[in-house]
Amino acid sequence: MSAMPANAKLCHRCGEHYIGRACPKCPPALASAPPSAPVCRCSLRGRLVGDGCSVCNPELAADMAESCAVDVPPLVLRLTGQVRGGKNGMGVTRTGRHYAKPTFARWRDDAVRQIRCQLPSGWKPIDVPCNVRLDYVAGDRRRRDMPAVLDAIFHALEKAECCVDDTLIWVTQSSRSYDKAAPGVTITFL
Repeated sequence: MSAMPANAKLCHRCGEHYIGRACPKCPPALASAPPSAPVCRCSLRGRLVGDGCSVCNPELAADMAESCAVDVPPLVLRLTGQVRGGKNGMGVTRTGRHYAKPTFARWRDDAVRQIRCQLPSGWKPIDVPCNVRLDYVAGDRRRRDMPAVLDAIFHALEKAECCVDDTLIWVTQSSRSYDKAAPGVTITFL
């Protein structure tokens, strides 16, 4: 665990530490509210009245909780075979054009085919932020870094039209293991 920098501040809205003028997690409109704005008098000091404080305004907090609920259909995808890293699977020509190297292109095309076969009929691509669990099983002992594996998987999910944009997917849980006989990855949308 790393030590907290001396210049870190505690955000009174989300309770996280941050460095800078405003907390990056909180909406800019609320973070830059004028000091004369009404402030609630509950234990959550610093929250604006109407900001969704459950002590000051429980109805507003319930409405905000309902509007934040995202309906992502349950989906579990299983890709078989060794995942090829996307970070090192791409090349750049002298003119600056990006291209997929042949081994990565073959893996990507196979992964896209596997994903499309597993999507339910009438699937609409995910267009809201969602969390996923990733269970990665390596088929060899080569060292692969997590960003390369994630980049390759997310690229395949976007190309297979599982999601509108791969920035909407966020890995919140993950595991890794080794099995020479059955390499692959299981992607569980939470």
